[in-house]
Amino acid sequence: MDPKSLIKDIDHLVSLPDICIKVNQIMGAANYSATQVADIIIQDTDISARLLRLANSALYGQQARVETLSRAVAILGADELRNLVMATSAMRTFTNIPDELVNMTDYWRHSVTTGVMSQILAKRCNTLHSERLFVMGMLHDVGRLVIYLTLPEKATEILQITGGDNWVLPETEAQLLGFTNMDVGAELMRSWGLPDSFVAVTGHHHHPDQTTEHKLEVSLVHIAKAIANGEMVGLSVDEMLWAIAPSAWDATGLNTEIVAPMVDEMLLKSNEVMSLVLAPAKQKQA
Repeated sequence: MDPKSLIKDIDHLVSLPDICIKVNQIMGAANYSATQVADIIIQDTDISARLLRLANSALYGQQARVETLSRAVAILGADELRNLVMATSAMRTFTNIPDELVNMTDYWRHSVTTGVMSQILAKRCNTLHSERLFVMGMLHDVGRLVIYLTLPEKATEILQITGGDNWVLPETEAQLLGFTNMDVGAELMRSWGLPDSFVAVTGHHHHPDQTTEHKLEVSLVHIAKAIANGEMVGLSVDEMLWAIAPSAWDATGLNTEIVAPMVDEMLLKSNEVMSLVLAPAKQKQA
């Protein structure tokens, strides 16, 4: 039993929509246009609706309403739209997980909050293409879902031991499984053909000091995750920031004095984006 075998097993339980495969294929070609990408995405009304809602959210701050996918491509860029397709598809893909293992609304609330905060912090650091941090943050914990689906009995045992404490989860998984959800998540990112930065973030967001590649992105998601974790359990801002690894502050140039005043506004934006992402696809845009 290892992460690669779990990812192979997951193919029998869930599969990404054809749209994801088509988008990845066309973007792997030497020449493609943003219009071609939009033409593929528009075939899936569920994903199209979610992407348009995101393009109109506070996350992207557009002055004029985005009405079409072609306009969304122009605003976000084909690469970013491809990443958002993967993220929204993941939400639809992982749906058959027993409630006793995880409340999926809470799971995606945490994931979206981490994504929104990762992007905001990336902008604060003047990170190039900061939009990609939203999807990195949103997918950072996806390895947990793979374990829930493929190893439900082991997952139950792990959750009983940890008592829901996410900070001791990787160590417990390593003891019982020989690997962690981060190892599984990194393997899933590879199988989905996402960039190496996604692999690094998914595989090292818990311990940013253990990676030498894409350290900035890993550290940004680590900081965002700590705040999102704290928000879920009702910690104060000081308690949220206490859990952040010193190496993450060093890699980003951020510190508690910079981030603490940003927390309330980041949570407000997260709540707005979360309501759009988690809403039924048929819901009209506000």
